[in-house]
Amino acid sequence: MSVIPSTSAPLPSTRVVPTPSAPPVTVVGSVPARLVGEWVGDTKPGRIKRITFSAEGNCTLQYSSGLVMRGPVVVQGSLMTFSIPGGPWRQVTYRIERLDDLYGYSFENLILDGSSYVRQVGGAP
Repeated sequence: MSVIPSTSAPLPSTRVVPTPSAPPVTVVGSVPARLVGEWVGDTKPGRIKRITFSAEGNCTLQYSSGLVMRGPVVVQGSLMTFSIPGGPWRQVTYRIERLDDLYGYSFENLILDGSSYVRQVGGAP
């Protein structure tokens, strides 16, 4: 009867080398001037109720639950990529529409993958 040696332990000539971890990725945000400022959206539970974009390329996401997340956002063409630390990297399409003036006030509508965020851009004359 022959005995089959166990292969669960490394062989004497085998060296186990730990895999180095990847260095952290630094994302530099880039936001066009037309997006800079505060946009107000949905107040339903779990939804983003306010998005603020800075000229430096950062954004603040305020959820209806009270959670606030901050990080860089990169805008290229009609694509916007959120790189929020601790959150998912998310790429969405966006567009801005001008809404009809209402009682002398002007508004713009930011649409991110179907979700709408509004801001006032002009007041009564």
